[in-house]
Amino acid sequence: MRFAIKIAAMNGSEIVLNILDALLTRAEDDIHELEIDDADLLDNSAWYDSCRITRRMMLEKIAGSMLHHSPRTRGPHLRRIYVTDEKTASYARNIAHTPLSVLVENSESDGALVKSALRVFATPAAWDLCFGSGAKQRPPAFSIESRGGHGELEKLLAKRLEEAAGLGLEPRLIVIADSDGEWPGDIKKHVTKIRGLCLEASVPCPPLNKRTAENYIPDAVWMAWAAERQYTNARPVVEALLRLSYRQRDHMKFDAPAKDPWDSSKTDVKLLFTDVSPADQELLRTANLKGSGPNGIATILATHGSALTRAEFQIRDHAGDLETMVQCIEDEL
Repeated sequence: MRFAIKIAAMNGSEIVLNILDALLTRAEDDIHELEIDDADLLDNSAWYDSCRITRRMMLEKIAGSMLHHSPRTRGPHLRRIYVTDEKTASYARNIAHTPLSVLVENSESDGALVKSALRVFATPAAWDLCFGSGAKQRPPAFSIESRGGHGELEKLLAKRLEEAAGLGLEPRLIVIADSDGEWPGDIKKHVTKIRGLCLEASVPCPPLNKRTAENYIPDAVWMAWAAERQYTNARPVVEALLRLSYRQRDHMKFDAPAKDPWDSSKTDVKLLFTDVSPADQELLRTANLKGSGPNGIATILATHGSALTRAEFQIRDHAGDLETMVQCIEDEL
């Protein structure tokens, strides 16, 4: 995020100047950026006079950069907030010290997918803000939050919206909710409700239209995982998984062993999976491809990063859901 400081604020009260110092500290920590709109008036301002030498040099550098500033088309620091007086300065300080929070249903699976997608598709600057130097600051630039389950996601969203309203702030939130869809175009009611709540509150909610996070794991990652000696027994299951069509892969249910991978009692589901052999269906029914620990998506994605490439993600994510999600996150940073 960028904070554009106007001359009226730079000549403001002591309270305003202290707030500007706090904003400058966040800029020094590389969490946000500052702009000095009236750069030619900087050295005659009360703020400049109040600063020590090192900070004056920082302000001069910021002012100088305005002469060679190219318009941004994507984030981070795409959004601009103007600081003109005590009210806008206080607002800016609160926003500057509020991390961008991504709310997900499950931090282990959905959170791992968000992190992996950022690692592959985000710019180096965005990655550093989310998981590098920006993560070491207090407060951090970015966080992923979850309480588990779509019902809890709705409650968490409501709580964060209430907190922001209580502070008089716009929410610094992004909500990630996969479709839970059992066939192409199927979006469950609870997902539609969450997306509707986000729309009402002007909270970005880039849609993940596959069933769950596991449905986004590329072939190369599954193959690398199954190639490990300790997962020899999983190889036939992974082979059966990879024999599914792209659309079938999008909507297969990853569940605990002895759970059906799809519900053929539903007409649309039966049509989608009609050509899957009984042997492959049974392999997938008895599989253990979901959960925590070594079989969990977080471990699989984290330990097979070399197989997780932009090209592999794009092949599996043929609609570009993850790239859209990453750009949404970048633009809000």
